[in-house]
Amino acid sequence: FQKFDFLCLVEDFSDVADFLLVYIDEAHPSDGWVAPQMGPCSFSFRKHQNLEERMGAARQLTDHFSLPPQCQLVADCMDNNANVAYGVSNERVCIVHQRKIAYLGGKGPFFYNLKEVRQWLEQLRQTVGPNTEE
Repeated sequence: FQKFDFLCLVEDFSDVADFLLVYIDEAHPSDGWVAPQMGPCSFSFRKHQNLEERMGAARQLTDHFSLPPQCQLVADCMDNNANVAYGVSNERVCIVHQRKIAYLGGKGPFFYNLKEVRQWLEQLRQTVGPNTEE
C-alpha cells in the first residue's frame, strides 16, 4: 500500500473525486499463507469467518493508517464479490466515472501507478472543475 502517495491524492483531489477503500479478503491471514513481517506496517489477522471480523480488521487498518475523513472505508461482502469483480488479489486502484470504469490500474502492490491516477484526476479537474456538491 503506497500510503503517503495515496493520502496525497485524497488531500489534493477530494474536491473533484470521492475516495473509497474497499477492504477485501485478508491476503496473508495468520492462519493461512503468512507474509513476512514488514515493520510498522505489519498486521496479524486470522482469515475472516464473518463480516463482523472483516469489518473489525478494516477499522484497525483505518486507525493505523489515519485515513482522512474524505476517504471512506468499506468491507467487501463475505462472498468477495468486489474482489472477484475487479480482479483485486491484494490491492488495486480503480476510477469509476459516470458509472463506468475509466481507469483500472495493475494489480498491487507492485503493478499499479499512482502517478497515472494523479494525471487522470488532474485531467478531470481541468474538464469539470471542483466538485461543489454538498
